[in-house]
Amino acid sequence: MSLQSLLSIARSALQTHQQAMNITGHNVANANTPGYTKQRLVIQAETPLGGPLFPVGRGITAVAIQRTRNDFYDSTFRSGTGDLGRSSTMHDYLGQVETALNEPSSTGLSSTMDGLFHSLSDLSNDPASRPNRDLVVAAANRLIQQFHGLDAQVKAVGQQAYTDMSTQADQVNAIAQRIGSLNAQIQAMGGANHSAPDLQDQRDQLIDQLSQFVGVRAVLKSDGTASVIAGDTMLVDGAQVTGIRVAAAASGPGYAIVTKTGNVPIDVVSGSLKGLVDLTQTKLPDVQTKLDKLASAFVIEFNNVHRTGTTLSGTTNIDFFDPGKVTAGGISLSAQVAASSDNIAASATGASGNGAIAAQLAAFATTTSGVLGNNSMREFFVSLASRVGLDVQGSQQDSDAHQTTADQADSARNSVSGVNVDEEMISLMSEQQAYQAAARLVKVADEMIQVMLGIGA
Repeated sequence: MSLQSLLSIARSALQTHQQAMNITGHNVANANTPGYTKQRLVIQAETPLGGPLFPVGRGITAVAIQRTRNDFYDSTFRSGTGDLGRSSTMHDYLGQVETALNEPSSTGLSSTMDGLFHSLSDLSNDPASRPNRDLVVAAANRLIQQFHGLDAQVKAVGQQAYTDMSTQADQVNAIAQRIGSLNAQIQAMGGANHSAPDLQDQRDQLIDQLSQFVGVRAVLKSDGTASVIAGDTMLVDGAQVTGIRVAAAASGPGYAIVTKTGNVPIDVVSGSLKGLVDLTQTKLPDVQTKLDKLASAFVIEFNNVHRTGTTLSGTTNIDFFDPGKVTAGGISLSAQVAASSDNIAASATGASGNGAIAAQLAAFATTTSGVLGNNSMREFFVSLASRVGLDVQGSQQDSDAHQTTADQADSARNSVSGVNVDEEMISLMSEQQAYQAAARLVKVADEMIQVMLGIGA
């Protein structure tokens, strides 16, 4: 081995171990940086030179800077985060519906229904009493107002869900654009094995953020870039990005997520957008449908009985509710009853003292209806409120479980990727000793050169 080769080996060792110490120092400096992944310099022996008798070593070389990252933990964390986003969104929005339904309480719709039935029962005992008749109209108007209020609140929740969907779709697009830009920078800087670990950390943090909105899978490529897939749609492929937007559902009520170009439906499997899709397509329409069904039952079944009765003036075939308005948002008194409580048809015979029809109307408090699944009107509404309450409770339990999963996965990946300062100090001492040994090798080579020069003189 020539003295020149010896100096070359020493130089490669000095350069490599200095780079290793730089990376260790970089780790220590970022020990508390969110999202930072511990880095390691991958080193190996240089390819030897062929010699007349045997290969001659050429020292050491650095081949890559690698992150100590576990893809499984990343995937588990993002899956848990996506499920958490969905369940927490469901909890927040259904909680608003539960608050609007306000059951059980003394001011909810079921209590107002009881008020109407009680007023009709009082009227049946004294059908000629104008105060009793006015109380029936007042109770019916309170019921109507509550139907209208519930209808407006459920629709307001739906409108807010749509607004949030649009906002979150824009956020997804912005994050995806940043991921695509970082992919391009990573590729330009030499890919996974060179000087891009910090950019990869930034990109992976963005993928973590993206998983909160829409369930994604990240596929890492050999050039250091990552593809991001939502459902079966490639959101990011290298620097190429596919935008998304909110559109009306192809079939049924509510909204869906589609690509900006081509309007291709995206199967959103988790994340807050999945929660909003489920809310607008199933949960809120179900509540709205049941409120409308209950309002329709009031209109139709009250009117069917009321038309058989006689008013104080002897008129028959009078509707109690407006027959053309059979939804929660539209229900109203008929024009005749709204004009005068004398037009309440309380009597079955026409006699002013007969309150048989009012009694039949009051009996709807317990009478079951086939339209309402063989429930009474009150039971139907209480069942609706209970179902929403159970959904709220279930989504809270799901949120707690998914939060635990995400926290555990994050803790596990931090145990692998996080910086342990004590370990870094030990590594730094080892690298320093290797560097000092290489420096001594340079000194030895220099002394040998000086001896050779002295012999020549």
